[in-house]
Amino acid sequence: KMHQKGLCLIHSYSVSVLLSEGNCFPEWDGLICWPRGSVGKMLAVPCPHYVYDFNHKGVAFRYCSLNGTWDFVQSLNRTWANYSECLHFLQPEIISKKREFFDRLYVMYTVGYSISFTSLTVAIFIIGYFRRLHCTRNYIHMHLFVSFMLRAVSIFIKDKVVQAHLGIKELEALPATDLQSIAIAPAERSQYVGCKIAVVTFIYFLATNYYWILVEGLYLHSLIFVAFFSDSKYLWGFVLIGWGFPAVFVVAWAVARAAVVDARCWELSVGEIKWIYQAPILAAIGLNFILFLNTVRVLATKIWETHAVGHDTRKQYRKLAKSTLVLILVFGVHYIVFVCLPHTFTGLAWEIRMHCELFFNSFQGFFVSIIYCYCNGEVQTEIKKTWTRWNLTLDWNKMTPCGN
Repeated sequence: KMHQKGLCLIHSYSVSVLLSEGNCFPEWDGLICWPRGSVGKMLAVPCPHYVYDFNHKGVAFRYCSLNGTWDFVQSLNRTWANYSECLHFLQPEIISKKREFFDRLYVMYTVGYSISFTSLTVAIFIIGYFRRLHCTRNYIHMHLFVSFMLRAVSIFIKDKVVQAHLGIKELEALPATDLQSIAIAPAERSQYVGCKIAVVTFIYFLATNYYWILVEGLYLHSLIFVAFFSDSKYLWGFVLIGWGFPAVFVVAWAVARAAVVDARCWELSVGEIKWIYQAPILAAIGLNFILFLNTVRVLATKIWETHAVGHDTRKQYRKLAKSTLVLILVFGVHYIVFVCLPHTFTGLAWEIRMHCELFFNSFQGFFVSIIYCYCNGEVQTEIKKTWTRWNLTLDWNKMTPCGN
C-alpha cells in the first residue's frame, strides 16, 4: 500500500517492547517492510507488488543473525538482503539475450533525438533571425521546439546518471547468490541526490513536451472554431499550460515519492504514485486526440462541400490525406495508439512495438521542425529573399568601376 513505510515504523515501535531479547526488529529498507525475524533463521518476504518492475512471483531474503540483529555486510556498509528473485530479469543469462535488442533501441533513439535536437536548433535560429517571422504562432512553435530539445537532453542525462549509480553492469558484477539490497541505507542516500534530480528533471521535461503538443492542438483548434480569436491575448495562458502546469504535478510526485518510497534513483515504478504524473499526461494525450478527430472532421466536411460543386474528388482526398498525415505528427496521435496497446514486456509483438514507439518519439521533433519551419512558405520566402540579396551584394562587389 501507499503508506508501507509509516505503518512499518509504527509497527516496529509498538512491538519493540513485546519482542523477546535477541529477535530482529521490524525494519523498513526503502522497498520492503521486513517483519520480525527469528534468531538464526532466514526470513523470506514476497517481492513487493507495488514495484512494477519486480518479479512478483519471487521472494526476497534477509538473515537474522545469532546476536539478534539483521546480518550486516561491512564491505557494502548496508544490511544484507537477497533480491535476486525480484530482479530475475536482470540476471546475466537473461541480460545476454536482451542486450542486442536493447542496444539497438538505444542506438536508434540516440540517433533520433540527436537529429531532432540539431534540426530544432537550426529551426529556432531561423525563426528567431527573421523579424518578419516574429508572431504568436511562431512563438508557440519555438516553445514546442525547446520542449523537444529539453526532452532529448534530459533523456541523455538521465541515462548516463542512472547507469552510473545503479546500472545493469553493476548488477552483473555481483554474484547471483549475493545480490545485495537495492534499497539505500539512510547514511548513503545523499549520494543519490543528483540521480534523483536527473529523474525528476526528465519526467518534468517529458510532461512539458506533451503539454506543448497539447498547446499546439488547442491553438490550431481555436483558430478553426473560435471567431475573432486573439492569439496574442492567450499567449501567456499557453505558456502557463506548457511550462507551469507540469511543474505542479511533477513536484507533487517527487514529494510523494520521497515520503513513501525513497529508494534508489526513483527510476523504478513504485505503487500508484506514478499516476500523480502519468494521469495528467494521459489526459493531455486524450484531449489532443479529441482535438485531432474534430479537426479532421472539419477538413472532411470541407472536402464534401467542395465535392458538391464539382471539384476533383481524388485531388480533394489527396489533400485530406496529406493534411491528416501532418496533423498526426503535430498532434502526436501515435501516443494514443501506443497507450492503448497492452504492456506485455515479452514476445515479438512487444519488441516491434518498442521499436516503433521509440522511433516516433525520438524523430518527432525532426518531423515537427520540417512541418513548422523548413516546409513553411513564410520561412522559405524569407530565406529566398536573403539569399537573393546576398547574391546581388556579391555581384555588385565583383563589378569593375568605369574608367571615368
